[in-house]
Amino acid sequence: MTSRCFHCHEPVPDNLDITLQWEQQTREFCCYGCHSVASAIIDNQLDSYYRFRTEASVTPTDLIPEELRNIQQLDNERLQKEFVDTHEHQSKALLGVEGITCAACSWLIESSLLKMPGVLSVQVNPITHRMNICWDSQRQRLSQILTRLSNMGFKAYPFRQSDFERTVRTEDRWFLMRLGVAGLGMMQVMMFAIGLYFGEAQYIKAEYQSFLHWTSWLVATPIVFFSGFPFFKNAWYGLKQKRLVMDFPVALAISLAYTSSVWATINAAGQVYFDSATMFIFFLLCGRYLEHRTRLKAVTETQTQRQLLPIAVTKIEGAQQSDHPIHDVVPGDRLLVRAGEVIPVDGIIVDGTTNIDESLLSGEHIPLRRSINDKVFAGSLNQSKPIHIEVTATSDNTYFSALDRMASNATQHKPKLTLLVDRIAQWFVSILLMLVGMTYFLWSTIDPEQAFWVALSVLVVSCPCALSLATPAALTAATNRLSQLGLLLLNAQTLNRLADITHIVFDKTGTLTEGKLHLEKTIIHQPDAQLDYLQIACALERQSRHPIAKAFQEKDDKQVHFESVDEQFGMGIEGQWNGSHWYLGKPKQEISLDTDSQTMPIFLYRDQVLVATFELSDKIREQAADLVKELHQLGLKTSLLSGDHSSHVKKVADELGIQHYYNNHLPQQKAEKVMQWQQQNEIVLMLGDGLNDTIVLAQANVGIAMNTSADLTQHKADAVLMHQNLYSLAQSMELAKKTHAVIKQNIVWAISYNLCAIPIAMLGWVPPWLAAIGMTTSSLIVVLNALRLNRSNNETSQ
Repeated sequence: MTSRCFHCHEPVPDNLDITLQWEQQTREFCCYGCHSVASAIIDNQLDSYYRFRTEASVTPTDLIPEELRNIQQLDNERLQKEFVDTHEHQSKALLGVEGITCAACSWLIESSLLKMPGVLSVQVNPITHRMNICWDSQRQRLSQILTRLSNMGFKAYPFRQSDFERTVRTEDRWFLMRLGVAGLGMMQVMMFAIGLYFGEAQYIKAEYQSFLHWTSWLVATPIVFFSGFPFFKNAWYGLKQKRLVMDFPVALAISLAYTSSVWATINAAGQVYFDSATMFIFFLLCGRYLEHRTRLKAVTETQTQRQLLPIAVTKIEGAQQSDHPIHDVVPGDRLLVRAGEVIPVDGIIVDGTTNIDESLLSGEHIPLRRSINDKVFAGSLNQSKPIHIEVTATSDNTYFSALDRMASNATQHKPKLTLLVDRIAQWFVSILLMLVGMTYFLWSTIDPEQAFWVALSVLVVSCPCALSLATPAALTAATNRLSQLGLLLLNAQTLNRLADITHIVFDKTGTLTEGKLHLEKTIIHQPDAQLDYLQIACALERQSRHPIAKAFQEKDDKQVHFESVDEQFGMGIEGQWNGSHWYLGKPKQEISLDTDSQTMPIFLYRDQVLVATFELSDKIREQAADLVKELHQLGLKTSLLSGDHSSHVKKVADELGIQHYYNNHLPQQKAEKVMQWQQQNEIVLMLGDGLNDTIVLAQANVGIAMNTSADLTQHKADAVLMHQNLYSLAQSMELAKKTHAVIKQNIVWAISYNLCAIPIAMLGWVPPWLAAIGMTTSSLIVVLNALRLNRSNNETSQ
């Protein structure tokens, strides 16, 4: 028999375990919304609703809050395809989070959600207000996770740029409203306070003093309950989760100052400090607002602002053109992209020549000339002329989406330094409350009238927000600045490791050289009038994406077709055709040929017999020499590690001034060489083309892959250099060292501030309003110091 929901009498889905214990019985529910409503009814002692109800609600969904209904919609599998990446029941999503007011909020969200069964990892960035979450979809539903967030006072939603901008506008509006009320009210209360201070000196009459006290209470009340609401909200939700969050001391201080002043006003006895309470609310809000605006500036100025892909495209069908939704496009379709339009999908140009701005993808702002047979990518901007493209990839399969996934995955794990600081901050509030209690006790024996206000100052002055912001503020600014320089980080630890590198190792082809090889000469060893060895080589390389293949693809007339092809990374490519086994690549045995030392020989074998040699040439990148020179000035060791023959490798190393070179190394041998250096306590960075360097890139302490024609999702590197300007690698390493220094400065400042401010406040030298200024200034200094990374690196890059 199908069980029915205790609340709405709807059928309960199979294998769904949402229950509630009430009156010694287990009640079942069809969804989390009904469970939440029933919990609220019972918790508020309204359970007679169920005793007197004899039939189901006419419209049971009306009893479910609108927000919960919206959350439940996110369990829809079709909807989740737009923002959830699922593999073997392990789901990942990037969500925007509303309601984060300080670094403590991110810690509260992470620690609370990780207690839920099935939640595997949670990473909340307090700077950008984004959350990367991974969960087991068989054990936990997304709606349950978001409902937990909602119960904590935070609203989460699938991240979109438009939602982010809307959230920012909403935050700005509420900040300004609360700040305006606090500012205007504080000035009024201060006027009354001045009257009281001067009045006491002139022996003001009791009725006038009482009038000013009651008027101050009237004006201070909306400041405390409206302007100060975020502090109370965060503290309350923290207590609900059994956490002492960083806003708890602030809320406690406001509450104590306000209630004690109300008591003094009603009883006409004791001190009234409505002025102090309103002042430090105002200064706290000023600091939070400045921090919010500065943080937003850091995000909007340093983060690549992604152009939104068009929602409609122009499809070409024969001689007809028609508009279609972008979701209707499939590989093989032909699209018209007009001048000034964003390219919506990955594709190949089949008609037209234009200039393409790929700065969104590579960070390179110089337009690139693209014509027939050239690849174009979603997110690029067609600048000059209309083109026709044939679609090769859409939606999540595009290069654009691969970059987004990589950037998101890079923040899945916090750097070790951030984890350490988070652990310190968790204990800080408990220690602070102990110090406040001790301060109150000591001052009660010295000067009972001042005990409360001195303890209050200690409570206000020492909020550890600066400590929690120290690392994420710097990492966010630096990571996004690296993105502008063209270095896309794929690993959260990469930025820290970059600062410690001692040895830079380069691959040659496609890395130090342009990778645009050209066929200079063909040498025939076994003439055969019936065979065109060049076209056979072209047919083999047609299956490869290595830079060497491009030199042959330029000469390909596509007359030869191989039955099967097998590419051996670092060696060559082979296949069967016309009853023979063909191999193109490195020599299979020691041979002596009179080849130009400035060219690269590629050998073609037929059934183990050398039949032809092709000499290729490749230019060294313009920035390579400047890069090597800069690295030597930074005191770094450089090596060239290549699989090519010795004469060409030596020539490149000598021309660039690279200290050491190693030739004829297979991929596994490259990795073993890097391992040897690591055993000698060297910290190695490997820069390769990412095609046949997968093993060595993984072995290096930091592996950086060039942005070649390889599929980004196949890279095993820690970062990808998104454009061809090698010098940005030196800039990135310099930025990494500065970031390391800024993080240390921020942590030292945050700790030093508290070590100095707390004892001074305990001595009674800091009034509550000045304590509020000190606390907010401390957090602001940390964020502003992180923004120096942008200015310093901009100067370096000029």
